[in-house]
Amino acid sequence: MALKKARIVDKNECFRANSAAELAFGGDRPSLWKGSFLEQFQKSDRSSDFDVERKRSIALVIGREPSLHTVFQSIEPFRAANRVSKEALFSVDFMPADAEAPPSSMDVALPVTASFDDGRKYDLIFLLVTYDVAETAKAKLFKWLRRQSAAGAHLCGVDAGPLLLAEAGLLDGYAATCHWTAMASLREFSATCRVVEQLYVVDRNRSTCAGQAAALDYSMTMLRLMCGAALYNLVCNELIYAAPRPAEVRQREIVNGQPFMVNPVLSRAQRIMQETVEEPLEMEAVAERCGISVRALQYLFKRHLNTSPKKIYMALRLQHAKELLLYSSMSIRETGLASGFATPSAYYRAFSAVYQKSPHEYRSDFTKKSTMYGRNLY
Repeated sequence: MALKKARIVDKNECFRANSAAELAFGGDRPSLWKGSFLEQFQKSDRSSDFDVERKRSIALVIGREPSLHTVFQSIEPFRAANRVSKEALFSVDFMPADAEAPPSSMDVALPVTASFDDGRKYDLIFLLVTYDVAETAKAKLFKWLRRQSAAGAHLCGVDAGPLLLAEAGLLDGYAATCHWTAMASLREFSATCRVVEQLYVVDRNRSTCAGQAAALDYSMTMLRLMCGAALYNLVCNELIYAAPRPAEVRQREIVNGQPFMVNPVLSRAQRIMQETVEEPLEMEAVAERCGISVRALQYLFKRHLNTSPKKIYMALRLQHAKELLLYSSMSIRETGLASGFATPSAYYRAFSAVYQKSPHEYRSDFTKKSTMYGRNLY
């Protein structure tokens, strides 16, 4: 028996039809599709299908040795929007943050399609930097960013990019985030910037993003803000983006931290300790904020974590000190004070007991490691 040849259907049209049907039927799809519905949908005027005011231009300003994962995640939602709409809703340019250091990573060179001298105005600018930009290139970069902002561009710092925005004075008075390794430095650069550890922040005409997987969450959010829910939902289907994460999700949790989620009091205690590493509380104050006695708090830590709350608190403070040593320009003494140690001797003693090295030795060893193929993480 001869088999009938299958008809290949354009998946983009299926997505569009599915989305329209969900809206028409209040989210419940009909059990049987009628050809007349799909035919009518395909004949509709595409320009009126989506809530798109105008075509938009995007620029990716990229530093040396960028995360390729972050680069592609940042732009793919907009490329997918062009595909599913079959219109050039977005144009994307690539340009180096430093003209003397074209962006490449692991011998993969990214294209350069524009420069700061072109005079073009952009709607959305990604400043994607993993490592610092040469001092000789900053003046031109900062001047261009300020000019684009004055012309109405939405600026987004990604990964360590927010540090450059802060250095240029473009984050003063804004809430911001960055990759967790650069957070201590971001607080140093901008005293008037409210720094939070989360996936991304959209604050008026500024955005900041941690990069990596968070870049997709951010760009999908911007797509929805620019083009509305209908196109956003189609792009979700195209990218198999089934589990969007809200901006407020923390970038990190404690390693092996699942036991903290078993009990809401433990989770609350963990958050209190993380937020007060610079000025540690007495255990009575921690227990009071958790709404229980010190004895009850000690019991919960022993039962679920097999340790004491004091040891966990110290571990969090030392973790904070380690990050400051590795990713900030603070002096050794300042990293100790910022982690709640009143004297250098107490700091050195506690740090050496856990890491078998003094804070000075730990920082020195870290800076000797190669960073050829990406950020140097501990």
